[in-house]
Amino acid sequence: MLTQSETRWSILPSPTMPNPSLLGMLAASFLAGQSSVEGIVARGEQLLGRSWPWLRPLAKRYVKAFAGRTRPRQRDAVQFLRDDPGFRQAWSKYLHELAVARWLTEPQQLQPVAAAAKWDLPPIESVGALAEWLALKIGELEWFADLKALG
Repeated sequence: MLTQSETRWSILPSPTMPNPSLLGMLAASFLAGQSSVEGIVARGEQLLGRSWPWLRPLAKRYVKAFAGRTRPRQRDAVQFLRDDPGFRQAWSKYLHELAVARWLTEPQQLQPVAAAAKWDLPPIESVGALAEWLALKIGELEWFADLKALG
């Protein structure tokens, strides 16, 4: 929604549609570590600067939605948040209070499956380490991963 002040136009936050930047950062925090309720809540609280009553139930719904599947892509996590009725309700209620308090800048950690513990491979804990082990540049690895779902 646009409003005109005396000297400029400004964009007011929508009470029904969450801010795309906040959605992206929240999704990134969900994806930045182990997909457990506790881990997601801790990263969400770190990102948002406080404990929110809706965050734990949201994390539970997220973990349930993606259980037994491969790690979701960023856009899938954003879509989950955008479509989640509980998050949309929290957004409407806390619209003017929700903001990124602390940017999470740590690299995304890979989450090995339990069966991989038996494999004769070095521990690979980041995208950079995987690219290095495969003798690829990160951009090449991203191309092979088809992050844009082009292929």
